[in-house]
Amino acid sequence: MVGIDIVDIGRINAAIEKHGNRFLEKVFTDSELAYAKQHKKMGETLAGRFAAKEAFIKAQGRAISWKEIEVGRSDDGKPHITYQERRYDSVSISHERAYAVAVVIIPDNCS
Repeated sequence: MVGIDIVDIGRINAAIEKHGNRFLEKVFTDSELAYAKQHKKMGETLAGRFAAKEAFIKAQGRAISWKEIEVGRSDDGKPHITYQERRYDSVSISHERAYAVAVVIIPDNCS
């Protein structure tokens, strides 16, 4: 199963500006927020993670709570998703100017 999502980085920045911690704590785990705060362009980093979560939900084909899905990084820098104590490594996140995009592939035997 494949999921893809594209996010306007400005939309994430606007949500942070308007709703602050309420938005951040609803969507992102503590680990994701700590990682994003290390980056100069925090909104861009969070937009990529938001897109990855959306892509994962689409690949799963059912509603999942935002915080049940955690986007992390391997020691080699590659993104992965952890959901229900299972790790999914087929994740790609990219940023380009105003957009972040993510693709998630879940093998049929892993859903």
